[in-house]
Amino acid sequence: MAESVKNPTNLLDALGARGRAAIERESEWLAIPAGHILFEQGDKGDDLFILRSGSLGVYMPQPSGHLRLLALIRSGETAGEMAVISGEPRSATVIAIRDSELMRLSKEKFDRLIKGKPTLLEGLNRLLVQRLRQVSTGEQPALDPKFIAFLPTSSRIDAGEIAHELGSRLSAQGHSVKLVGPEASNESSEWFNALEAEYDQIFFYGSLENADWNRLCARQSDRIFVLADADHIETELPEDLLAQRGAHQLLDLIILHAETGARPSSTTRWLERMPVNRHFHLRRDKPEDWDRIGRMITGGGVGLVLSGGGARAFAQIGVLRALDEANIPIDAIGGTSMGGVLAAGYALEWGVDEITERVHAAFVQTNPLSDVTLPLIGLVKGRKVERLLEENFGGTEIPDLWRPFFCVSSDLTSADIHVHARGNLAQALRATIALPGILPPIVGKSSVLVDGAVINNLPVDVMRSIHQGPIMAVDVARDRSMTPDMLSVEPQNAFFEQLRRPPIVSILMRSGTLTGQLQNSEQARAANLLLEPPLGEIDIRDWQAFDQAVEIGYRHASEVLAHSRHLLDSLSGASSKKAAE
Repeated sequence: MAESVKNPTNLLDALGARGRAAIERESEWLAIPAGHILFEQGDKGDDLFILRSGSLGVYMPQPSGHLRLLALIRSGETAGEMAVISGEPRSATVIAIRDSELMRLSKEKFDRLIKGKPTLLEGLNRLLVQRLRQVSTGEQPALDPKFIAFLPTSSRIDAGEIAHELGSRLSAQGHSVKLVGPEASNESSEWFNALEAEYDQIFFYGSLENADWNRLCARQSDRIFVLADADHIETELPEDLLAQRGAHQLLDLIILHAETGARPSSTTRWLERMPVNRHFHLRRDKPEDWDRIGRMITGGGVGLVLSGGGARAFAQIGVLRALDEANIPIDAIGGTSMGGVLAAGYALEWGVDEITERVHAAFVQTNPLSDVTLPLIGLVKGRKVERLLEENFGGTEIPDLWRPFFCVSSDLTSADIHVHARGNLAQALRATIALPGILPPIVGKSSVLVDGAVINNLPVDVMRSIHQGPIMAVDVARDRSMTPDMLSVEPQNAFFEQLRRPPIVSILMRSGTLTGQLQNSEQARAANLLLEPPLGEIDIRDWQAFDQAVEIGYRHASEVLAHSRHLLDSLSGASSKKAAE
């Protein structure tokens, strides 16, 4: 009887006892420290590696020169097998996330083993088929960490207290969590390996009084959460420790707030001091914040992406209401154009009622596109839009939002999207809604920014690059194609009606977003759950259809969620680890 495969991505499980023994006899054992580069993209593929303990990160060089973390390699999994089989150069860079032990099998020995024991190739083929299936179905590899370090920036912070509270919340959800403090400084690597096999997550908590222990925590961890005091902008952690882990995208920041109150105001100063990849705000007296970080740690945080679509985007207010009623927590949010504006309000923790009131006042009671001007670079001056954005979002900086947020604009200089995750919120929103030909672009030192929908109207890929959990997306622009009938009716309208809603606005809005629409299908497939409210004939400039669009979005989202009970449970966190087991 064939041996059962516990983990289809674990080569040693796939090979069975005889195959494991053959591999172990022919392999060379080696130990590498955290941060060590195992191999780089383009290197000759002359060795296959099997990870026995620790973890490895798979990185892809980006045009900017930075490395992007694509996947984690866990104990028992392989690295470099594709290059050994194909004879092609390495397709990615692999770096040790934490201190790791591996078996190295040369291509020569691998080929000899395959010839003598063809069943070894069957096990490896099962592994490769599983990985190719993940690629073909768009399945994202898990990047949630197993070993996690909490390091304080000052003696004012008790890292053990924070780790204990988060661990208690995860334990209540069915996760097995082990807390490890400085008392484990002299434990062996075998002891740490045993923890990995026994627990779902291992929380190390550091102390500024024990620098050696902090460094050990960093070397043994898949991810580090730096704990900072919102009212105390300084850090006593060594810069080299943070720089190395930040370069490998393994460093996050948790800013601790004493209690619920005024919005954060100094986040940018922290981000300028630390090479962190993500940051979170934690109000000690707000259970929702503790739960959000717990979901982020375990890969269960929910991301929401809202699309642009002019007046049709109002439907997304109804979607937000349905999500709230279904108790689905939104842990990160972003969007394009009008979707970016709505996402910003949600990230500010405006309730759905407040978002409804503010958007209705800004776009229905007042037409923000009514300050028509001589169309040299836009049909309208844009001053009314800027005033409305300033009134609603003031001097808010994006990092100071309670929830992680981004919006995108399109850079006409580089012909690429521009992601706004830092800087002034109102200015970022002004860029994301700057439809070409209607609103003047935002001109920077080396960029000309216009509406994000020109290139990417549903930026699921952006959310995926900064968020590892399930992603929901709302597309309100899919069925808004312009037909000859739509324009043939316009000349029959009264002259006043044509002045109030000029047909040229619809033409420009549709023309300016065609390119972005071409990407929508691919982006939609990358989401875990897609909502497409049936908005029918609602025009992208029909601001007076506000109530109708909101209701359509609400009904559609409610129906989809009601018929997606299993997915609903997984997104809301209702299906804990215990339920899954």
